[in-house]
Amino acid sequence: MPYFKGANKLLRACIALQMRVGSRGMKSVPEKAPSVREAVKAAPRKSPGIFPVLVGAILIVGAAIAYKATRSTPTPEPTAPADASTPTPQTPSPNVRPIIPRAETISETAPTPAPSPAPSPAPPETAALDPAVDARQLVSALTSLDSKQPITPDQAQKWKESLQKLIRQGSSSVPGMLEYLAQNLDVNYAGVSGAGVLGYNSLRSALLDALGQIGGADATAAMLQTMQTSIFPTDIATVAKTLEAQAPGQYQQDIVGAVEQQLARAAQDQLGGANVGPLFQLLLSEGASGAEITGDLAKYYGNWPYYSAIALATIPDNAGVPALIQIAQGEPGGSQAAAAQALAQLASQNQDALSALLNLAKNGQLPDSILAQIGPFLAGRQYALGPPADLTAGGLQTYHMAGGNQDFSSYDTGTLTAAQINQRLGMIDQFLQAIPSTDSAAQEALQAQKNILTGRLPK
Repeated sequence: MPYFKGANKLLRACIALQMRVGSRGMKSVPEKAPSVREAVKAAPRKSPGIFPVLVGAILIVGAAIAYKATRSTPTPEPTAPADASTPTPQTPSPNVRPIIPRAETISETAPTPAPSPAPSPAPPETAALDPAVDARQLVSALTSLDSKQPITPDQAQKWKESLQKLIRQGSSSVPGMLEYLAQNLDVNYAGVSGAGVLGYNSLRSALLDALGQIGGADATAAMLQTMQTSIFPTDIATVAKTLEAQAPGQYQQDIVGAVEQQLARAAQDQLGGANVGPLFQLLLSEGASGAEITGDLAKYYGNWPYYSAIALATIPDNAGVPALIQIAQGEPGGSQAAAAQALAQLASQNQDALSALLNLAKNGQLPDSILAQIGPFLAGRQYALGPPADLTAGGLQTYHMAGGNQDFSSYDTGTLTAAQINQRLGMIDQFLQAIPSTDSAAQEALQAQKNILTGRLPK
């Protein structure tokens, strides 16, 4: 390479120059030592020597090499800084020991995991559960109240708070409540110690009342659906009352249709033997508002003879009398006793009912035991589905019949005028004359009622 050749030439020139200088300084050794002064004068100037020359040559060569290195070695291009979000992997040289950051120094003992940082509190708008999910949890909290144990005041308070929260959430609570109602489940609080403060006899009645308080299209749709799918007669009665209060007459067809459907299911024993008294009461209520219910009541006299007879006798305008007469005449599957007692209850105000009973008595179509049973009703006794409207009514009696799981009551009518008493005494005399003398039970029962009425006449 050119710079090496120049350096070699310079080095050879330096060596040759040193050799010439050395040769000039060489003289033969004098045989006689000169004096000191002569020695000083004659002493040749010392040459600088080869060592300094060599050092200078080496320095020159080194400088040339360094210069060439700086010219021939390309300057590395600057590396662009790595994106802070994307770490760039680096491969360490095999001869270079990687530097381990102090914070990541590997301990010889088992590492202790660093504690997880405490989660940041969620912002208020995301901290709350989805209302639909929250409604399901609230319903679950309501179902957790054990009705087999006494209910403490604290448990009752939490239960009431959960129910109120469902109501406050409005329509978002409806799906969660409907899911529970659709399963036909219930928790009964009747008779449970401490349950009186809840304000409801069952969880279903509480949820249905909550739907009524929420109101709106979603809640109304949920109530209508519950009427169609529920196996609890009380559900239909509760919903019907709410719907009628919100929109009188608007849902009459839905209500009657739901009652008919549930009665049909109950007649096929698909309601688990539930007491269907509320359904008959509901039909009577709708009948009072103009709905045609006579056919529905007469259809099920074989399944619920007293419910049917009492309801037929209560239909406005005595519309149920023809059906009662047909049953009393011995309609197959019917109860002559129930129908005859219902006709006797109506005899003072309906001539058809009185005439039909007298004919049956004269023709011997009514046995002695049934004729004995009609005596109190000719004297003014009344039947009622469930408890009577006036709980202070005289002579109140309650009945339960296992067949059809029927519960009803009877009571004495209020104060009778002298004219009313005399009218009833006249009806009893007609039956005493119509029935055979051999019907001793009937004769005795009718005479006893006649004596009671006579004793009530003003003195």
